[in-house]
Amino acid sequence: MNEEKRINQFYEIIESRTIGSAEFVVGHNPNAPDPYVCWMCKNGTDYNWGRYRKTLEQARAELNIRCRDEKRYLRDTRQMPPKNRDDRER
Repeated sequence: MNEEKRINQFYEIIESRTIGSAEFVVGHNPNAPDPYVCWMCKNGTDYNWGRYRKTLEQARAELNIRCRDEKRYLRDTRQMPPKNRDDRER
């Protein structure tokens, strides 16, 4: 499969996760002072709230935090059902 590369502000999107209707992505630009970024993305082209990082590990950690927070938000606003019984009791 040969998918077209996604680029935003000279950063190639190298990872993405969708939580509910929100997409979070990690971009990479080897020529930038902070070569990695984590954005929230809407409609596949509208990138917001970039958090720029020095390493891929830092960008992935940011991605994990943002996905976790989005899951909590959706759960707390009852837009996402609990994953298991333990989550229902909290």
